[in-house]
Amino acid sequence: MNKRLSLLACLAIAGTGALAVVPRGSEAVQTRTLVIDSAGDFAAGTMDRTAVTSDGSVVLGQDITRVALDPAAGGVWSLFEGTDGLYAGTASDGRVYRIANGRAEHWANTGGIAVTAIVAGEGNALYAALVGSGNIVRLRGPQNGQPREGERFAALPGVEHVWALAYDSARRTLFAATGPDGKLFAIDAQGRATVVFDAEESSLYSLAIGPNNTVYAGTGGGTTAVVYAVRGPSDARAVVRLAGNEVKQIRVVGDSLYVAANEFAEGLSLPTGRSALASRSPSPGGTGGTRGRPGRGAVYMVRANGVSERLFASTETHVTSIEWDATRRAVLAGLGANGRVVSIAEDRTATVVFDVDESSVLSLSLTGRTRAFATGDSGAVYLVNANNAERATWTSKVLDATSPARWGAVRWRGGGTLDWEARTGNSDPPDATWSSWAALREDGTVAESTSRYVQIRARFSRDPASTLRAVTVYYLPTNQRPVLTEVTALPREGEARPAVVRLNWKVENPDSDALRYRVRYRSDGDSTWRSLHRNSDYTTGTNLEWAVDGLAEGFYRVSVEATDEAANPDGEALMDRRESEPVLIDLTPPVVTARVDNGRIVGDVRDGATAVTRVEYAIDTLEWRPARSADGVLDEREERYEARVPAGLAAGEHTISVRAYDEAGNMGVSSTTLRVR
Repeated sequence: MNKRLSLLACLAIAGTGALAVVPRGSEAVQTRTLVIDSAGDFAAGTMDRTAVTSDGSVVLGQDITRVALDPAAGGVWSLFEGTDGLYAGTASDGRVYRIANGRAEHWANTGGIAVTAIVAGEGNALYAALVGSGNIVRLRGPQNGQPREGERFAALPGVEHVWALAYDSARRTLFAATGPDGKLFAIDAQGRATVVFDAEESSLYSLAIGPNNTVYAGTGGGTTAVVYAVRGPSDARAVVRLAGNEVKQIRVVGDSLYVAANEFAEGLSLPTGRSALASRSPSPGGTGGTRGRPGRGAVYMVRANGVSERLFASTETHVTSIEWDATRRAVLAGLGANGRVVSIAEDRTATVVFDVDESSVLSLSLTGRTRAFATGDSGAVYLVNANNAERATWTSKVLDATSPARWGAVRWRGGGTLDWEARTGNSDPPDATWSSWAALREDGTVAESTSRYVQIRARFSRDPASTLRAVTVYYLPTNQRPVLTEVTALPREGEARPAVVRLNWKVENPDSDALRYRVRYRSDGDSTWRSLHRNSDYTTGTNLEWAVDGLAEGFYRVSVEATDEAANPDGEALMDRRESEPVLIDLTPPVVTARVDNGRIVGDVRDGATAVTRVEYAIDTLEWRPARSADGVLDEREERYEARVPAGLAAGEHTISVRAYDEAGNMGVSSTTLRVR
């Protein structure tokens, strides 16, 4: 699917991220809706020759024509409208193309790596700024149908990159912003260059001619973003210091400046030498190095007194170019990601004016006779046509029911006539497993109705005056059963002989339905489950205290049944059941006997439910020591134990205490008396 054109689709001031469409409806499995009714919602979709206005309406947009350049041209770094056509300066081989009558002609060569700027100078001669050579060339048109090499106009000493040009017709002087030493050159009609400003920063990236013989120069290539006002070799001052490390472009409007400033986390390194540039194409953001991801960009208005106001900021992309649109009284800004041009109004609302397939828009020429913008990746120039598009569509983003659903009606609000289509699938993004686009049924419902995802598309071809203001998509999620993942039954902590077992269970509830739980128990060997509920048939919590006093001793299992019957019609409810591990109910301590026989402590331990696990004795309760099982292992309900009476006991009576534990932790105690003479 090609995305071609989007006009005035509102974006948040913080960036250009798509807005989520939130399902409306309760959590139970009943009919829900996905509602698209704002500019951000519509802009999250795909526009092909349609426009999204700032009030959140989709209308027919202006048509654009893509003019592809030679694949060897690379990205289009500069656009200039001359008297006989539009000129595009490119990267890779530093070629210049002329676009006229909807076609691109390889018009001139420069001998540089990239053409960063084209301006008209004395006698309307065209001059090109080059990266990689420090030269400014005068362009010469084709001869005998073949592009010619540019004529070197000025060789700037100590310069590797000429980043910007500006021609002051009043002084008949060409100004050049350069790197890597941050110098501003003034060049006369004979190509003689003079340094008029030497900035502390490593490069000057942007230029603009202002009133009163003022040249505004923006910095980059270091750690700061500063705009300087230069009126002469000894007359320069800093106008404003902005957040970031690059001033990409400056526009003078009356007594104010509009400034694009960027910040790149990777830093702004410049390669040295032509070979480095050949292997590592300079970044269109203004640096000579490559960047792994887009930076952060902002557009500021700077008043004459130096006070700056941020009109736009994005954390997702940097700003590559700006222009002032006097008709709309807005700043147009090309973005380095998502192939967009945005319009930034004085009230700080940012809107998309164009949205194309390429990932970045590098240069703008949208305010002259020929309205155009150009892109990176595969270099192309888009011409804005004067008429509205004849065929246009708006396609929603992929709409997610979060689980398989039965899709229903598509209802829309607006005016005129629209033709609607839909397709469904179970993958995001759509792939070959999706259904084909199909018209909605006569009743307005989706033809292929069961899937997790759906996309809808509106066609404006029958009625150019149609307007789309809101869309509601109805769907019924397929009921998903609750799943019990764990059931535990443990004696309540802190009690020596607990008569209460604490029951807990965990459940996965994908539909967030209101659930009911039925809890039952049975003893091992018994096939009958008995309810644990006293005053109702179920509980809605996920824990329960089970009073086990009065139960016969032994092992028991607990069963929990979870059901979503309260949230679904009869016949459509689902359930899950899970049992606990056996839990021992044993509230009776072992019975212990003790006596002294021929210098040994002996006795028996009997328990009615579980095995004896530990027997200990103490003399005069001074120290508890383990007694030995007569058969060597404590593992039966009845055990005989023995221990040797320690030698060296003092004469007199001594109390011998014996305690024994069963598997449930119950303790039985006995004692006897030993007389030593």
